Amino acid sequence: MGDDAVSGLSAFRQVSCDNVISSYKSRFQSVGCGGVGGKNALAKKLETVWQIDPHTQSKHTILRRYWEAWLPIMTKYNQRVLYIDGFAGPGKYAGGEDGSPLIALKSARDHHARPKSEVVFTFIEKDKKRFDHLVEIIEQIKPTLPKNFRVHCVHGTFDDQMTEVLNGIDEQRAKLAPSLVFIDPFGFSHTPFGTVRRIMQNPRCEILVTFMYEEINRFLGHPDHLDTYDRLFGTDRWREALAASDPDRRRRMIHDIYRDQLRGTGVEYVRSFEMLNQGNRTDYFLFFGTHNLLGLEKMKEAMWKVDPSGTFQFSDFTDANRTMKLFGDEPDFEGLKNMILGRFSGTSVSIEELTNFVLSDTPFLRTHFKTQILRPMEVRGELSIAHTKEGRRLGTFPDGTVIRFP
Repeated sequence: MGDDAVSGLSAFRQVSCDNVISSYKSRFQSVGCGGVGGKNALAKKLETVWQIDPHTQSKHTILRRYWEAWLPIMTKYNQRVLYIDGFAGPGKYAGGEDGSPLIALKSARDHHARPKSEVVFTFIEKDKKRFDHLVEIIEQIKPTLPKNFRVHCVHGTFDDQMTEVLNGIDEQRAKLAPSLVFIDPFGFSHTPFGTVRRIMQNPRCEILVTFMYEEINRFLGHPDHLDTYDRLFGTDRWREALAASDPDRRRRMIHDIYRDQLRGTGVEYVRSFEMLNQGNRTDYFLFFGTHNLLGLEKMKEAMWKVDPSGTFQFSDFTDANRTMKLFGDEPDFEGLKNMILGRFSGTSVSIEELTNFVLSDTPFLRTHFKTQILRPMEVRGELSIAHTKEGRRLGTFPDGTVIRFP
């Protein structure tokens, strides 16, 4: 099954590369007995185990759906893949609901694809009581896990532990194995952008980050936390938002600075989703970053499938002129049509290029535009076909079709 919690970091460092790196001593070798406890002073105060919130349930549904889509794709082509939970928590909630570590483990264990590759799970938790509770929960599920699963519980902060791992990989001149890294803090003191940047410099890594906007906005500009914010954003550009008196403009500025930082690291595809609370105010943003268009497509599919509780709602918030509420009665096809025409009016475009545009530059899916938008437009004479396969039926758009928008 792998190593126990006491040697968690040492074992994690050995299995984080595509090839097993050399074992060596570290001052963090016995991370199960030490490390940093307590809470982020700027975060919500919670007990060791607490009641789950509705918005957390929605977030976990997104995580589970994406993990289930990601796992068979990555294990098909790689001998080892990693799942890293940077703020693992106690493993379960007060009502018995599974936390993110159990969601990841059970989803992989029960997956119909039965992955044969080595799947390495690393759960990092800095609070000692929560860590001990997590270890107890993990020990209970261990006997049910396949032999190709390795599970490591690490006591410490996400930043410290990931920095140790990344430093070790750099020393080996290696790359982080294909990884899904879930960064879901209560606050923001231990999520410096420099660590996120180093993770995403590995081409087969993906991140899902909870950006705690409500707390970040509340303490923005506090004189005691200027350096913390510089580290969080990886720049001092966030200070530009201090002069914004309009709440909507300030929210957009803060969001866009973090988004642009992700894009500036070379992350090819970045999307963000806004979580609104019951007061219709922004609670947090979920940022997803990937180097792979297929990864982006699978994340968007996960987002569209979430059934909201009614108390919270998501909106795609990535671009200022394309903000769109998700989970309405049906997708806003008229909005997507306007996006397509805004980009391609007066031009000819292949169906492949149009599909890539919908996937990478809009909140929509590949299933949202051919039947719902292109077919009616062709019937009404609002587009023409510049090139296509012989025998094409009206309102169908097979590969190789070139469309002309007037």
